[in-house]
Amino acid sequence: MAVVAIALGASLWLATAYPLIDPDEGRNAEVAREMAERGDLVIPHLAGMPYLDKPPALFWAAGAAIRVLGPTPLAARLPAVLAAALTLLVLARLGLREADPAFTWRALALTAAAPLFAVISAYVIFDMPLTLCVTVVWTGLARELAQGPSPRRRALMFLALALGVLIKGPVMLAWALGGSIAAALLLRRADPLRWLGWWPGWAAFLALAGGWFALATARHPEYPRYAFLEESLERLTSGSFRREQPWWFVPAVLAGGALPWSLATPWLALRRRPGGAPPIPGGAVAAGVALGFVLFAAVFFTLSRSKLVTYLLPAFPPLAWLAAAAWTRHTGPARRWGFVAMLLFTPLVLVVGHRALLDYARSQSGAGLADAIASAGGSPVRFEGCYSPGTDYLLDRRGALVDVGGAETTSNYQLRYRDALIARGLWTPTADDAGDALARNTAAVLVRSAKRDDPAPAGWREIHRDLRFVAWRRDPAR
Repeated sequence: MAVVAIALGASLWLATAYPLIDPDEGRNAEVAREMAERGDLVIPHLAGMPYLDKPPALFWAAGAAIRVLGPTPLAARLPAVLAAALTLLVLARLGLREADPAFTWRALALTAAAPLFAVISAYVIFDMPLTLCVTVVWTGLARELAQGPSPRRRALMFLALALGVLIKGPVMLAWALGGSIAAALLLRRADPLRWLGWWPGWAAFLALAGGWFALATARHPEYPRYAFLEESLERLTSGSFRREQPWWFVPAVLAGGALPWSLATPWLALRRRPGGAPPIPGGAVAAGVALGFVLFAAVFFTLSRSKLVTYLLPAFPPLAWLAAAAWTRHTGPARRWGFVAMLLFTPLVLVVGHRALLDYARSQSGAGLADAIASAGGSPVRFEGCYSPGTDYLLDRRGALVDVGGAETTSNYQLRYRDALIARGLWTPTADDAGDALARNTAAVLVRSAKRDDPAPAGWREIHRDLRFVAWRRDPAR
C-alpha cells in the first residue's frame, strides 16, 4: 500500500540521516553488536559484562542485521524500521476486513503521521517492536469478536505475546491482559477475555518466553528477582528509577505525540446518537477494543511511578483507529482537504528542523569520537571515568573501561549486581588507579570526560574534544 511504502521510505531516511544517540541508541546497538560477535543468544552483554536490563529479542534482530550490514546506524535501527512497517500492515489487514479502503487509508495515514510514531520508527529502542506485538494482539482480538475464534489467529496472538515479553519483559503481559479487560468492560461482555483461556497458546508462550527465562536464570540466579521485583514492580511502585512525572504527563504525550490530528479530530462524532445514526466506521466492536487498549494505557501509565514518552507508543495505532472512525463519520470536501494538509505536519517539521535535529544528534552521539579515533588509527581504546557505547559500536571493537563505580554503562543490572558479577569473574572494568601504568600502556587512545578538565597526559596528543569527551592518542615519537 502507498501509505506503508511512503512511511517505510521516511523511516529509512531517518535511519540513515542521523548518527546514533547515546546513551540509549548507542547502548542498545553495542549490546546487539556484542551479541553478534560473541554468538551468545541467551545472555546479552555490554562492555563484556552480562546486560540483563532487557530480554534479548531486540538484540537478536539487530544482531542479525549487523552481521549482514556491519556496525552501521541503519543495521541497528532496522528492527524498528521493519516493526513500524509491519505495524501498519497489521492495521491495514484489520481495516480491509472490517471497514473499507478509504477508512483503512485514514487509519494508516494517521498512525504514520503521528510525530512520536514517525521518530521512533527509526530509533534503536524496544518500544516500536513492542508496538507491533501489542497491535497484533488488539487487532486479533477485534477480528475474533467480529468473526469468531480462530486457532490460527490465536496462535499468532500468543506468538506476539511471547515475543513482546522477550522484547521488553512483563509489561507486554500488562498490555494484553489490561487491554482485554478494559475492552470487556467497555463492550459489557466477557468475549474479549476468552482468548486468554486458550491453553495451547499458553503452552507455546511458556515454551518460548519461559524457555529463555529458565536458561537465563540457570546462568544468573539473581535474574528472577531483578526481572520481577526490581525491573518491573519497583519501577511501577517507587521512584527509584527517577522517572516520575506529573499527573498530566500521559494526556500530554497522547496529545503531543499525535499532533496535530490529536487536537483537530472531531472526536465527538464517535458519540452514540439517537434516531438512526450511521454506524461507527470500522465497526463498534473494533472501536471498543481500540478504546479499551487506549484507556488501559492512560490508566496504567498514570498510576505507574516510572514514565517515559516512548512507553505510550503502543497506544497510538488504536488511537489512530478511533480518529479515523471520527473523521470518516464526520467528513466533507473542506474536511477532506484539511485532513490531507494535517498529514503534512510531521514531514514539514522533520524537514524544517533537520539541521537542528542533526546538530543535537551529533552532540549526543559517539560518532565524532569514533571518527577521530579511526582517523588517528587508534585502537585499543581506554575509557577513563566515562563510556561511549556508540563509539565502541561504530569502531566494531570493545574498549577497556576504568571502573569508577559502575555507572558509566547506564545499566541498572550491572550496577545493582556488581558484586555478583565480580564474584563470577564477569566484571570487566579495570581498577580505578591513576598509577595503572601497565593497563594504560596497552592503550593507543585514552578517553576521559570533558567535565574533568584534566591536563593532557605526558606523551599523548589530543585528537578530539566535544561537550562530553576528550581523547588523546599516544604520541608515536615517545
